[in-house]
Amino acid sequence: MDKEDSVVRRTGAKLRHFRILKGISQEQLALDCDLNINTIGMIERGQKNPTIYTLQRICGGLGITLATLFLYDESSDTAAEDTIQRIEAVLRQMPRQDVERVARIVEELSGFGH
Repeated sequence: MDKEDSVVRRTGAKLRHFRILKGISQEQLALDCDLNINTIGMIERGQKNPTIYTLQRICGGLGITLATLFLYDESSDTAAEDTIQRIEAVLRQMPRQDVERVARIVEELSGFGH
């Protein structure tokens, strides 16, 4: 396996992770992204190398950013990552002012006890 195949497979696995986390089927994701269900399946299995545009459409359907997709480390603590993703989804729906307030609270909590 070459490096490109490895990246394509890992990207597909990450997309599958986020789809399952969201609790939707490949069919629903395909409908949400206006893509063919076979395309979603092939990408998740690492059999198709998607364009950035296609990844952006899929991420949009999953409610995540491209940055979230690429920065997600599948070897990290899954429970913590799932919680972070839930928090991110909520924050994306909040007004900017509230997001700033939450950020200050988190910053205070992270310094607690140090």
